[in-house]
Amino acid sequence: MKLQELKAKVYELAEVNNTQQLKAKYEEIEALDMRRKNSWQQALALVQQRRNEFEKWLENPPEEYKALFAEIIEASQNYDQKSAEAKQLAQEVLSVANSLEELAEEYQGGADQLEREVKEAQRISRQAELN
Repeated sequence: MKLQELKAKVYELAEVNNTQQLKAKYEEIEALDMRRKNSWQQALALVQQRRNEFEKWLENPPEEYKALFAEIIEASQNYDQKSAEAKQLAQEVLSVANSLEELAEEYQGGADQLEREVKEAQRISRQAELN
């Protein structure tokens, strides 16, 4: 594996963007000379080991965390549900607003027509008075 590919893989697994973030996240890497491929290989091994340990821990966390994770999942599901409901309501409000806007345009058109008819009737009335 080329050095650039190795760096990219380490960054991806560690979920960081640069060496400074990597060293801040993993203290053991701080002493490594990241100009060397061997250091990147060591970093990759460490990051993979830590990920594996964490995934194993996630499979069977302590009881106190299980309850917390259950609460987080429930809250997340509630949030997703409420978010979907809010989006639905927003669409309904937008639909009603569009309908009201169309109705307002119709009424405005009718009002404009009535105004023209009244002016025409007034003009005819004045014309009739003059004759």
